[in-house]
Amino acid sequence: MDLKMTSNGNKATVELEGRIDAKTSPELERALLALPSEIKALDLDLTNVIYISSAGLRMMITVHQHFNDKGGSMTIVGARDELIEIFEVTGFSEFLSIKY
Repeated sequence: MDLKMTSNGNKATVELEGRIDAKTSPELERALLALPSEIKALDLDLTNVIYISSAGLRMMITVHQHFNDKGGSMTIVGARDELIEIFEVTGFSEFLSIKY
């Protein structure tokens, strides 16, 4: 998985490419949880993500909760229809902020 991170003030955008699975999600989680404390809003750009496993979904819960706990937010942007379907079937679309 490739990760590109940019920030502007209290907002960070992380563009991901590849697969979010058991192999890649621990590293991704560490990187997202290590963002500076002044980052309150995170846009997770999944435009180039082709697959997400249950480990990736678990990582999303952890990161989502981390940002909520510090009064911030995490938004999923650019997800393919296949990923949107996974979020909907698993119920993640009920609590994740997803820009269609």
